[in-house]
Amino acid sequence: MTRWIVGIRLAMTALLLAVSVLIGGGVMAQTNEIEQPPYDVIGTVGAVELRQYGPRLAAEADMNPGPGVERAQYAAFMALADFIFAKNRQGPEVAMTAPVAIEQAAEPIAMTAPVAMEPGEDGQVMRFFMPAAYTMETLPRPGDDRVRIVTVPTQTLAVLRFSGEADDAEVTKRKAELLAGLRGSAWRAVGDPGLFGYDPPMTPPEQRRNEVFVEVMPAQPASAAEQASADE
Repeated sequence: MTRWIVGIRLAMTALLLAVSVLIGGGVMAQTNEIEQPPYDVIGTVGAVELRQYGPRLAAEADMNPGPGVERAQYAAFMALADFIFAKNRQGPEVAMTAPVAIEQAAEPIAMTAPVAMEPGEDGQVMRFFMPAAYTMETLPRPGDDRVRIVTVPTQTLAVLRFSGEADDAEVTKRKAELLAGLRGSAWRAVGDPGLFGYDPPMTPPEQRRNEVFVEVMPAQPASAAEQASADE
């Protein structure tokens, strides 16, 4: 996973550099302007933030486990990046949230953050969230069958933010910290945690925004028998 995260960040840097050159702005300035899915903070549990996200469109690709996992994960990222930059998609030209043109044949879709890496039905999936201006009807169709357009439903997420390097050991530690922070609270985890990545590698480690997250729902009160068993 460590080599994969490095590869993803290098790819993000290449994408941000391309956008920056075309619009004449700095890489960090462009990063700060990237659209993010809106959410409402509905509470906290210690350092854990509870967020309510509405439905949002995402382009996703599988990160299949097995031999050559780093290569497969990098390929998923680049398939999604090619969709964003109009290299593997079909459909009409679309209005942009930023005036960037990579190819004359079709306009790119504005970049958003974060990149999500989370459990899927058959392993891990990577998601790029689409700008809010698009609907399922107006978003172009992918030209690569590895890329799917999905509607992520309304979710309540427990999120733990941290800076520094998001390597294997740190991500594992933070996921455990997130789940531990929810124990005994009014919320329980649904499924396994995932990772949100926001920053390219030129961002100083202490300024990087990394987040581990897990979907949650209100915890059910323990029955008398369960409480008695827990007290033994």
